[in-house]
Amino acid sequence: MILFVALSCACGASESFRDRIFDNGTVRYRVGKLERGFERVDVGDNDLAWHDATYGTVSVNATCTEYEDVPARALMNQLLMGTTERAYRVDETVTVDGRAAQHVIADLALDGVPVRINVYLVVKDGCVYDLMHIAERERAERAQPVFERFVNGFAVLHSRVAHARN
Repeated sequence: MILFVALSCACGASESFRDRIFDNGTVRYRVGKLERGFERVDVGDNDLAWHDATYGTVSVNATCTEYEDVPARALMNQLLMGTTERAYRVDETVTVDGRAAQHVIADLALDGVPVRINVYLVVKDGCVYDLMHIAERERAERAQPVFERFVNGFAVLHSRVAHARN
């Protein structure tokens, strides 16, 4: 349970999640499918999170407070704040839902516990979306294809922030 503390940020009043679609009135997005065994859990201020004893924890969150001018690297550093002993295994820019996304896989310590974190950070339509997998290092390799399918199914369907600007 201590691993859940690492999962980030905030949204929401009236929220729904059905058919892999999350809607909180500000954003609506779809996520990919997870393996059987993942159970929904409440993790801090995340929009959605699931945990599986074999694969670890997967979460997704949208923060809609006009981050468009903040570099992705700065947002990623903010997301990883509070961790120590960071050793980056992957640090790249990829495409998620048609947008450039910062992708980081890092071995690090969270409250002294060694873990591996896999994060995709997408800035789209005035919101920052972070899709995260965190697990003990031994389990992370096995979970990577599961998390990649989850990320590949991610799509922003609506953002009130984007529509307010138009």
